[in-house]
Amino acid sequence: MIYTREKLIKAGLILLLAVVLASCGKRVDSSDQLYENLVDLYMQHRFIEARELIAQFRQEKDVTATLRRDVDSIDGFIDRYYLEYPITKARLLDEFKQKNLVVSETQLLKWEMAGQLEFMEIDGEKRYFVSAPGNLFLLNDSLREMGSDRALKKASLNRFCLAHISEVLEQSRRDEFGAAVMPVEMQLDYTVELKDEWVPSGDTVRAWMPYGARGLERQPVVELLDYYPRNNPCVLSAGPHHSLYLEGVVQPDSPARFFTSIRLVSKAQYFEGERLSWIDFGPIPDSIAPFLAERPPHLAFTPQIRLLADSLTNAEMRPFEMVRRFYYWINDHIPWASAVEYGLMTNIPAYTLEHQHGDCGMQTLLFMALCRYKGIPVRWQTGWMLHPGNVNLHDWCEVWYQNVGWVPVDVSFKLQQSPNKAVREFYISGIDAYRLVVNNDYGRSFQPPKYWPRSEPVDFQRGELEWEGGNLFFNKWSRNMEVSYKTQ
Repeated sequence: MIYTREKLIKAGLILLLAVVLASCGKRVDSSDQLYENLVDLYMQHRFIEARELIAQFRQEKDVTATLRRDVDSIDGFIDRYYLEYPITKARLLDEFKQKNLVVSETQLLKWEMAGQLEFMEIDGEKRYFVSAPGNLFLLNDSLREMGSDRALKKASLNRFCLAHISEVLEQSRRDEFGAAVMPVEMQLDYTVELKDEWVPSGDTVRAWMPYGARGLERQPVVELLDYYPRNNPCVLSAGPHHSLYLEGVVQPDSPARFFTSIRLVSKAQYFEGERLSWIDFGPIPDSIAPFLAERPPHLAFTPQIRLLADSLTNAEMRPFEMVRRFYYWINDHIPWASAVEYGLMTNIPAYTLEHQHGDCGMQTLLFMALCRYKGIPVRWQTGWMLHPGNVNLHDWCEVWYQNVGWVPVDVSFKLQQSPNKAVREFYISGIDAYRLVVNNDYGRSFQPPKYWPRSEPVDFQRGELEWEGGNLFFNKWSRNMEVSYKTQ
């Protein structure tokens, strides 16, 4: 049996692709047909039956370690689906009822067809995304007031950013074009704690903790102040996923705990759009060429990407005007909403266009696909947003312009509510100072490498944990980021 790339992508087994392709070819033992059947059941989301086959696999003798790892990983992906789609129709209607919202079958179907109520058929039953009710209150105009808690938090972030942007613009006018300005010093204390029941006492847990990228103009200081456990290996990687690797042994009656403390200095940066608008397309250096290329499955020039990009641009446009058009279109047509875990999406921009909403990473990858198709170099950059009262994971990117270099773009921070054009369009060619850059690319390998598939195959912000028995998915541990702000 040949495990083709197309079949594995359709099955949603993106994380297993490299492992399985390394062992491609026909197997001659009885596990061959079992595995073929298992992949087919997984593709059809018939997980109860798939797990019956997995139980059979675990009784098989003479199964290779690679195949056993593949099967265990499929079992882990099934868990992810159950975690992401736990809501039955009855439970959904009950949640609506608690909000005094009586919903008909016709109305449910209308919301589903509009992409405002995400679901999936699992084991022959319609199951709704864990954040589907909350997303509906964000995406539906008539129900938006029910999501008022998030609206209040967003309003506070908007007020903070408007004040900060005005200061950045004023400082940027006094400095040279594109200079990093207004340094903010912070201490980041990040803790990950494994829940007791997942790893036996005495076994070793491996952890990759997020760490700041070094050598960036916008991030001139990243200093490790402390870490735990102290008496075990500690490896600081150079990226593109900047991580601190730690190991810890599970102690009796004590959860495994990992901790890092980092001193960070971050700066804002702004490139005036009027000056960027005069820059033409030109020769691309070899070092920049990779950031023009397709990178399936997520950066692929699909018919939908080509049609959208071509409809928004014309041959006379310069790069910045195209960037601006793409930014405005996403701002107006792709509202922010909570996202299904990326490991369950086979093509993130396609998923975003189909559902007409997405989180910061989904909006960013859509933007990147549009840019690259039109010959504009763009690269992924992500980590954390660290605005007071609004600390969270966050994704953005950078666009490359001739004779300027890399210019930050934050699609999900959207057009600002201001009559001043420079303020309104700030995030098309600028970024604020409250950031931790962790990644300069997506979906790459760690140092040292992970043995089991990653919990997050695209991004790296929360961290990654595993032990000899398998990957430790996000539901098996807790995380906490504490930020202390210091005056310069």
